[in-house]
Amino acid sequence: MNADNLASLSQISTNVMVSSDGMVTWLSTGIFRSSCSIDVRYFPFDEQNCTLKFASWTYDSARIDLTQKSNIGDLSNFMANSEWEIIRLHVKKNVVKYSCCEETFPDLTYTVQMRRRPLFYVFNMMFPCFLITIVAFLGFCVPSDSGEKVSIGVTTLLSMTVFLMLVAESMPPNSDSLPLIGVYYLSGIMIVSIATAMSVASLNLYHHGRKNVYPVPKWIAQLFFFIIPKLLFINIELPARWQQQQQRRNNILNPTSTSSRKNQFEDDYTNITKNMNSLHNGPITLDEDSFEYDKITVTSSDNIHKSSIPLVLRSYTSKQQIQKSNYNNNNNFKSSIHYIHRLIEKNERRCEEQERKTKLAQEWQILGQVVDRLLVYLFLICTIFVFGFILFQAPHLRLK
Repeated sequence: MNADNLASLSQISTNVMVSSDGMVTWLSTGIFRSSCSIDVRYFPFDEQNCTLKFASWTYDSARIDLTQKSNIGDLSNFMANSEWEIIRLHVKKNVVKYSCCEETFPDLTYTVQMRRRPLFYVFNMMFPCFLITIVAFLGFCVPSDSGEKVSIGVTTLLSMTVFLMLVAESMPPNSDSLPLIGVYYLSGIMIVSIATAMSVASLNLYHHGRKNVYPVPKWIAQLFFFIIPKLLFINIELPARWQQQQQRRNNILNPTSTSSRKNQFEDDYTNITKNMNSLHNGPITLDEDSFEYDKITVTSSDNIHKSSIPLVLRSYTSKQQIQKSNYNNNNNFKSSIHYIHRLIEKNERRCEEQERKTKLAQEWQILGQVVDRLLVYLFLICTIFVFGFILFQAPHLRLK
């Protein structure tokens, strides 16, 4: 059957050669158009089989017999195509009995096996999808304080959606099976979506210490501060309280260096003690005897004629007033000292609390950085595995 309505115009009329033994040879050229079902399951690595059936509608097998010279078609005159590649052309003879007639009718069925050239689709559709997915993973390497981690994931999702629309436009509508490139893009979109969600989780983990007053749990710290950084070959700055624990571990593993550091610490402590003793030889005490009172003497010649008793009373009264004034000043001074002491203690407590919160926030920030680096490796390995598994589903790409 010829699906071309103008097939008669594309054929050239030639003579038929008849030999003495009854063999009839007809050589004719023409352009034939046929319809065949397209299986887009492995698009763009698909292979299609199209059939061309040559038979007679009026002469049965008793009147005409169709035979082929070879079971393989001749492709020597085939003109190469940029989109399709002819893999095989084979011929098969069939004898069919139809429901209309009792006679059988012979036919020759040519099967053209074609393979699509995928370079155009790989370079323009699949490779950009892979690059966009990798760019989405770079969002884990962006500093958490920049505020661009989630924006990168959303932007890559929009880009992949646009490419998916281009893929849908380049394929014929088919609901029998989902094309391979469609599965490829859907997998990429799912991976980028999960990566974006993980970026939000890592951001929450990074800023968790600013509102949470609880430290990182011990088992999480052991896993993400000591084990995973060694596996990923990354160096991190341990928080203060975990540096002390690491120092104790090193002391247990290396006792020689521990004793040397202990001796050095004792020498430093001795030197510091000597310096402190030279600066301060005893306790500082405040009492009333530390204050000197002014002695009152009368030397005026005008008062010599007066009696000595009023002088003594006046001197005694002035001394009592001075002692009372000094006592009040001493109490005020002590009250000021106590007030300043309370302020200093309050400020120290506030500084200690602020330092504690800063150390807790630093622990959660370091945990968020380690989680980001771990997610980069996990999603990269997952992406390569998923994309490789999808691509090797194509028959001619499978490992033999």
